[in-house]
Amino acid sequence: MVLQTLRKGASGWIAKIFLVILTLSFLVWGIADVFRGMGATAVASVGSTEISADAFRRQYLDQLQQISRRAGRPITPDQARAFGLDRQILNQMIADATLDEQASRLALAVSDEQIAREIAENPNFRRPGATSFDPAYFQQLLRSNNLTEQRFVASERQRAVRDQLLKSLGAGVAVPQVLIEAVGRFENETRTASYVRVTPAAAGPLAAPTDEVLRTYFDAHKVTFRAPEYRKISVLALTPVTLAAAETVTDADAKADYERNLARFGTPERREVQQIVFTSAADAQAADEKIKAGASFADIAAGRGLTAKDTDLGLVAKSAILDPKIADAAFAMPEGAVSVVEGRFGTVLVHVTKIEPGARQPFEAVKDQIIADLRLDRARRALLDKHDQVEDERASGSTLAEVAQKLGLKLQTFDAVDRSGHTPAGDPADVPGGADVLSGAFAAQPGVETDTVQLPQNGGFVWYETNAITAARDRTFEEAKAAVTVRWTEAETEKAVEAKATALLDKAKAGTPLAQVAAEADLPVQIADSLRRGRAAGPFSSESIASVFDVKEGGFGVALGATEPDRIVFEVTKIMVPPPDMDTSRASAELSRQIENDVLLQYLSAIQKDIGVKINDKLFAQATGAGATN
Repeated sequence: MVLQTLRKGASGWIAKIFLVILTLSFLVWGIADVFRGMGATAVASVGSTEISADAFRRQYLDQLQQISRRAGRPITPDQARAFGLDRQILNQMIADATLDEQASRLALAVSDEQIAREIAENPNFRRPGATSFDPAYFQQLLRSNNLTEQRFVASERQRAVRDQLLKSLGAGVAVPQVLIEAVGRFENETRTASYVRVTPAAAGPLAAPTDEVLRTYFDAHKVTFRAPEYRKISVLALTPVTLAAAETVTDADAKADYERNLARFGTPERREVQQIVFTSAADAQAADEKIKAGASFADIAAGRGLTAKDTDLGLVAKSAILDPKIADAAFAMPEGAVSVVEGRFGTVLVHVTKIEPGARQPFEAVKDQIIADLRLDRARRALLDKHDQVEDERASGSTLAEVAQKLGLKLQTFDAVDRSGHTPAGDPADVPGGADVLSGAFAAQPGVETDTVQLPQNGGFVWYETNAITAARDRTFEEAKAAVTVRWTEAETEKAVEAKATALLDKAKAGTPLAQVAAEADLPVQIADSLRRGRAAGPFSSESIASVFDVKEGGFGVALGATEPDRIVFEVTKIMVPPPDMDTSRASAELSRQIENDVLLQYLSAIQKDIGVKINDKLFAQATGAGATN
């Protein structure tokens, strides 16, 4: 993902491989006899090309962390496996290894000159606003992404070689016109439907459940209310924020920073400035004399054939004027004054037409913020030294509690946290390090030292220990009664809504007009027009809209509402088929892409059958945490 961030889509063909990874899963994972032990370090191999367990685990954890950030909560390894993330990543790496192996067999190569040219021409390696490659900026990007130039160049070379294979397969795929037209008609067909929305309110209130009813529901769904495994975790987070409080910043330090950065604490003075550039100082002086004699600046400009667009710099701050001499003069003049200035590009007649004073916050108003910022900045500089001190103490055998006490750091203890980062009360626990710490803590035994977690974007380090394990268990009815009541109410409400919708549908199918059916139920009839396949509209979700397209014109149906547990009873009142001369460019492009993917998929499958794919299922399970014992 780091390389993808650097390239920012520079490799369009590689993206096509990612689109077929899910399909590849069925090809690779459906062959049971390739799952056998291979060695101590390779999680999979394609021919002679091996995928190391370390490389797979790094990519797996990186993807898991990114998904957790996007989701706003930690995703556990169990959840990731349920989503199929582990298999998708492995198959992505197998697809890449397949191309690498085939490229090696075909003796494909890319010259150093081509790689250098591609990197130099990539606009992502130019500073903002620059028009050419900047080696220093390129090195800065590599360092910020923990890459060396050698590693990145090797990766780009590998990508370019894969491109040679892919471009020879997928380019120029022609799609039959009859297929394009059929798909276009399918995608662009629209429908109009009358509908009645059945909500829990329409279904009527539920009778309060007795303990006997709830207990029966509990016994039938006991596994749903099972208490998960909890772990007691000690966490030592070393971040700029945690270190900032120990940093000392005096008022004098804050005052000095305030004076150095005055622009941060207010708006600068701005002036409306006009200028006329002369090729000779004598002409400028002559114009200045005319103004002193009564002529206006506008008269001088008009006499030289200049418009306001040619002379006005606008309302600008001093820093916005490129020539320092003109800037100094313009901001030293009173409003309305005219002055001759020897500028960088010639002699300039400067006119100030308006002065807008600047505003600045007083030091006392921003002192606390300045002190906090300085503490944080100093803490960032002290972070690595403190990290080394923690590691030295751990190497000597100290526990995290002892390390924290000796170095004056804060140790956080979470008495009971489940794999998803929640307490027994269901509240989210703000565990530093998030998913990385939780997954590691649930893979470790009490008393076993764990790996340090490095936070992204140089955010610091986290050390953690698993102190105790509370095994998963069945809750008693009394413990789970509140949750049972909620679940029972949800289930019964859904049943009531479903029954109400079914009754209305049956009446409509029996011949009663939908408007009359709705009136008898005291529900309004609404209209949804221009409905299209796969597109949410009104109460119809993108999934439930398919129900509308499964019914003929004049037919009735029921669909899930966009909001659970709503149901929608509908009648298809009109079907509109697109004309033969419709625009099919979108359908053509999509079909072409899909056919290209099919070709690539078949090619990869054929190569893998020829050279062989092996997966070490035991090492794979260990790399994703599935093989860990608690």
